[in-house]
Amino acid sequence: MEMASQNQPGSSSTDPDPESYLNDPRFHQSFTLAPGSDRPENFKVTFCDYGYRNLDNPELEHVLLICGPLLGSRYLHIAKDALAKKHKVRIIHPDRPGFGGTTHVDAQDRVRLWLEIVPALLAHLSIRHVSLAAHSGGTIYALNTILHLRHLLSPTHPYLALAAPWVHQSRSGAALMTVAGGLPETVLGGFHTLAGFSLKYVAPMAGAVSGFFPSMQAVSGLLPASMRMGSAADPTHTPAAEVNPMAEFEEKIWPQLMQKVWSEDTRGLSQDAILLLKRAGHSEYWGSWKDYDELVTLLAEAEHNPDAGVVEGASKLKVDVFWAEEDHMIGVDKGPKWFEDCWRAEQRRDVIEFGSHVVPGTDHDTIMELKFDVFERILRKVGGTSEEGDSEMPSAA
Repeated sequence: MEMASQNQPGSSSTDPDPESYLNDPRFHQSFTLAPGSDRPENFKVTFCDYGYRNLDNPELEHVLLICGPLLGSRYLHIAKDALAKKHKVRIIHPDRPGFGGTTHVDAQDRVRLWLEIVPALLAHLSIRHVSLAAHSGGTIYALNTILHLRHLLSPTHPYLALAAPWVHQSRSGAALMTVAGGLPETVLGGFHTLAGFSLKYVAPMAGAVSGFFPSMQAVSGLLPASMRMGSAADPTHTPAAEVNPMAEFEEKIWPQLMQKVWSEDTRGLSQDAILLLKRAGHSEYWGSWKDYDELVTLLAEAEHNPDAGVVEGASKLKVDVFWAEEDHMIGVDKGPKWFEDCWRAEQRRDVIEFGSHVVPGTDHDTIMELKFDVFERILRKVGGTSEEGDSEMPSAA
């Protein structure tokens, strides 16, 4: 059974069974990068392309490119198809290297290959401009896209949304990540195998096991609890006022969605863990900048450069950050405060508009789930359907 691929928002009464939904061809697309000067072999990329379509005038589509979290799978947000149609936004979500069917590469080459994948994929789909959204570790990829591929952003409304952006453990002081950052890379390099096995077979014993092996607890702490085979959410933390058919459907399909993720390649999980926890000797893993303080300066300089794709007289680059109320990965104090200080006015040089918000009831893992309204706020911004109430979200600053 093929899902209707056009602009039917859908409802709980017509939702297909999870297996039918997950087999929708829109969630199983691929293209191939031809060999390059430093890449002698073909490079396959798998991706999702869903949400709203304007087939008569595709140039009028509002397109959102997603940079997923540590588990960089294309499947993570496919339950939001109906919401994207509601706000008339097309979503493109590629598998990062080593996920799904995308060719695997190690940590040192991941950002470089991402910067090859993005323009090639958008050209393949005849998409000229996008907005970007990233969750957690996807922040590294999104910010490199903004810096090096600025011309791919909307020339009139350039926009980036970051949900619980990753902050290096040396800045956040988060205890579990500090322990994980001290583990040998050989241990981190096998993270995907350990995670896949434990989530399938020994998840109920995780608490007991981690009590005896702190290193296992540190490594498993990198992987959100919602990435297990069970429900996407703890129902005891679901705000009653925000329960809706779309959120219920997301929870309904989550176990099968996770099975889909783990049935395909997940080697990228280990390499992204190495990338995010980068050691002092691997400062180049994040690209041409060492950390966000340096990155924001480079972004501000680029915003003054018409050759980078900035249109004179257009709106400023808008960056929205959504923080979780509770966060075991980056903390809720030192890490977010350091990140925000990197974006202070003198660093942005009046060419970047920056806003931050704490989202009540969320944690690092759940902030992008449909039971909260973060993803919908992002879609409103991208689709041009923002409500005045969006600006009333409390600021973290």
